[in-house]
Amino acid sequence: MSFSFEQPPDELTWYHLGPLLNAEAGRLKYNPEQYTVHGVSNNAVACCWAGLLVDGDGGLVLTDLGRSMLADWKTSPVGQRWLADQTALDEETSTPAAPAPPAPQPVPQPADQLDLFGAAL
Repeated sequence: MSFSFEQPPDELTWYHLGPLLNAEAGRLKYNPEQYTVHGVSNNAVACCWAGLLVDGDGGLVLTDLGRSMLADWKTSPVGQRWLADQTALDEETSTPAAPAPPAPQPVPQPADQLDLFGAAL
């Protein structure tokens, strides 16, 4: 996907951020089971068409333009607020270690079960 159908956006919006941040982190891999047409989301394809992403090794990677625009966005007041909100949200939703599973309960023996039914009648 190294073609460009659209002009690059004047500024990055929520529409571009997911694919660009995932590409920057190396997480934008092709998944033809989830995205049967292109292997990536429509937002990622639009970023390719705008010249922000390009085909890489097993997924999409940032172009020089995409990397530059993302860096500018991260240093902007809007980007700083968004990143701070995401960090706070990540800290808020991080789960503590899972509790230990409960100790196994003894399995009732057939005779015990019969006694329970008899006692209930």
